[in-house]
Amino acid sequence: YKKRIITINTGLTVLVGCNGMGKTTLLQQLKRQLEKENIPVISFNNLKDGGSNARDKAVFYGDFKFLAASIQSSEGEDIVLNMIRFSNRIGNFLKQNKDKSEIWILLDAIDSGLSVDSVVDLKKGLFKTIFGNNPNTDVYIVVSANEYELARNEQCFDVYDGKYIKFKDYEDYRNFILKTREEKDKRVYKDCDEEDEEESEDE
Repeated sequence: YKKRIITINTGLTVLVGCNGMGKTTLLQQLKRQLEKENIPVISFNNLKDGGSNARDKAVFYGDFKFLAASIQSSEGEDIVLNMIRFSNRIGNFLKQNKDKSEIWILLDAIDSGLSVDSVVDLKKGLFKTIFGNNPNTDVYIVVSANEYELARNEQCFDVYDGKYIKFKDYEDYRNFILKTREEKDKRVYKDCDEEDEEESEDE
């Protein structure tokens, strides 16, 4: 990361950049900072909270209906099941913090394997419902995107430059992702070269 101060807007913010550019790291940093300041935050990481980990929890809590459905589901269907489950936690979180001036919901890697219509349902069914039911609270939903559909027509945040951007269409998004990949590769090769130089000096 370049050191910088960033501003996250209220509403939905979609973090964009190629894999390994820092979307997950930024979400983790946001969570740590919010907890440090005692600002209400709830998070979901599909890699940590979904898949086999979600099935393990289902066994532990005796939720065999969820377990059976999850085992028979595709990757995308499994994410939808986990998001339905997580939406119940969000509901409780919103009730507990209804008098707070701001709340944060952080979502990581939730669009991996999702179909276009599932992403549309997620945006309409979950995000719009949250904003509609909390008119007196500043609601921040920050979500990392792996696919264009989640970023489509939304305020997107470039994790490399630390600025908000908009995409005209899929081609615009694709070019941006490839550009961030080039930036990431430059950074990786530069770090490797610096390590090689340090090893040479030690010898």
